[in-house]
Amino acid sequence: MHHAVITGTGLYRPPHTITNDELVTSFNAYVERHNAEHAEAIAAGTVTALAPSSVEFIEKASGIKNRYVIEKEGVLDPGRMYPRIPPRPDDAWSLMAEIAVDATRQACAAAGRATSDIDAVYCAAANMQRPYPAMACEIQAALGAQGYGFDMNVACSSATFGIEQAVNAVRSGSARCALVVSPEITSAHLEWRDRYFHFIFGDTCTAVLV
Repeated sequence: MHHAVITGTGLYRPPHTITNDELVTSFNAYVERHNAEHAEAIAAGTVTALAPSSVEFIEKASGIKNRYVIEKEGVLDPGRMYPRIPPRPDDAWSLMAEIAVDATRQACAAAGRATSDIDAVYCAAANMQRPYPAMACEIQAALGAQGYGFDMNVACSSATFGIEQAVNAVRSGSARCALVVSPEITSAHLEWRDRYFHFIFGDTCTAVLV
């Protein structure tokens, strides 16, 4: 049985941040608009008025002060409240593959390996951009990696289970250099109009080479 070690890690960090101040300003503008548009129904008791948020509430509830996102203008638009991520043509890399390649190249550089050395790709994430074909196969092709690849969706434990699979693959000899990559674009899935959840997640991608 072979020994398995983590030889390199990589982190994609999006170009934009949303501070709690920005988030609260946007959310409270949405709340004011909603309550004004439904004033009669709120007075009649058929619609519940929305409560504003605050920086103090967010930091006490989560400890979070800012989050990284791929696109922020759409998120902070009180009339929209979700990111503007334009569609891509079929012959272009998907957004998940793009950020996965970025993080993976960092991990390979740290390990002193080429992306072509990779012979197993596990795309382990809470949300996949599509169910089929596997995101891992697109990432594998974009990297020029070898071997096999498949997706793992185990919610918040996806990366942990992915690393376990990679370790087992190296130990058993079915792979010599396994990649676990976790591209998360949670800003596109988060309900930014919910006072109790809108501050929790951002976007990122981690890569671990085993």
